[in-house]
Amino acid sequence: MLAVLFSACGSGASTGEGSTTAPGAGSSTTAASGTTTTSGTPPTTGSRQLTIALYLMRGDVLGVAHRRIPATKQVGKAALDALFAGPDALERAAGLVSDVPAGTRLLGLTITGGVATADVSDAFESGGGSLSMTARLAELVYTLTQFPSVQKVRLKVNGQVVTALGGEGILLEQPVGRLDPTLLNVVPPILLESPAVGDSVRSPLHVTGMSNTFEATYRVQLLDATGGVLVDSFGTATAGTGTWGTFDATFPYAALVSGTGTLRVFEASAKDGSPVNEVDLALPVGP
Repeated sequence: MLAVLFSACGSGASTGEGSTTAPGAGSSTTAASGTTTTSGTPPTTGSRQLTIALYLMRGDVLGVAHRRIPATKQVGKAALDALFAGPDALERAAGLVSDVPAGTRLLGLTITGGVATADVSDAFESGGGSLSMTARLAELVYTLTQFPSVQKVRLKVNGQVVTALGGEGILLEQPVGRLDPTLLNVVPPILLESPAVGDSVRSPLHVTGMSNTFEATYRVQLLDATGGVLVDSFGTATAGTGTWGTFDATFPYAALVSGTGTLRVFEASAKDGSPVNEVDLALPVGP
């Protein structure tokens, strides 16, 4: 269901610490499962770079940021290192935080047969109740499963396989994927994966993500810096009404000004059409 669109980020089984394959020279690729490079992602210049998705918390549910990092063959390790370091100033200003405890370190990462085994320091288990434990696990699993070679994640702490996380007893007897019922407690009904915090938008607007909405429908609005409506349209995900699906849609528009605009993706209430499950992003918008 989470279609792999970036085979340049690695495909098939990989082994070794963070050994997913980086994009080619000079590329700036969003390596998020089921997403594509945002239309407005600035081209890289100078040193080789790639774009990774970091899944952080916005309130009680997941949000997404796109972070540019130097190209590396150990992109999985780089993504977790960035996640464990916490949100940067731009991400914090957008309301993103992390439930991964400060001081958490990645001790090792192997990827075999679609399962990533992440070995983390014992700080990962420290403090927090059930929501915090679920949130930090979701951040880790979603960040790793953005890569084509990873479908599920097995957790180790100080080299020991974890079967129950912390004192809350979150069972991890099997590797965990994106649609694990425990993780879905912190996944919003509309998880907008692209554009994300850190992106800019140019025409055509390209939105991707996963959702569980009534009759699989969602609405997209894009406003320019003056409040002018550039896009106001509906889309349909691959599934809905109690079942998770993905969406991937493109909306051309004509803009006369550049500046900070607003992207809104939401579900129209079946009762009165009002916005519910709304995701708002303030981001640079241009022609």
